[in-house]
Amino acid sequence: MTVFAKPVLKNKFWIVEDEGEKVATIQMVEDGTVVYVSSTERRKYASIKLLSKDYNIVFDKEQKKSKEQKLEYDAHGYPVSSKPWNVLYDVKHQFPIYTKTNKSKSYFCAGYYIIKFNNGWVKSFCPKFITLNRYDYQGPYKTKLEMQEQLRLANGK
Repeated sequence: MTVFAKPVLKNKFWIVEDEGEKVATIQMVEDGTVVYVSSTERRKYASIKLLSKDYNIVFDKEQKKSKEQKLEYDAHGYPVSSKPWNVLYDVKHQFPIYTKTNKSKSYFCAGYYIIKFNNGWVKSFCPKFITLNRYDYQGPYKTKLEMQEQLRLANGK
């Protein structure tokens, strides 16, 4: 089984994910060693290479996935950025919402949206549910192209 490490701080800190779910973290220590921390263990390694060999970890820079391959999940027919958990359909707002982990309390909205902030309309992919409650928005859209066209129309270009 291969897991992926996504960088949080370049060459210093990574989050290890298995199918979109956080399983561990990796931290580069000042002496050049790396520390792998999961819910069950904490291990120190002399190099990232040794660590990745033990846990079969692929670092994000090594991944050759295109953006289209990353969008393999959906919630009620709308694309989402990671494996959706606790998928619901908000009838009042007419869009699907989900959490990114099984235990999360933070909900995200599936699909593409355009949101009107103080400086104008901006595009957004899977925004937080609370953001759409606070600002005017249009969406959800199933494709990025559809969202970009609506953004162009909303900005009057």
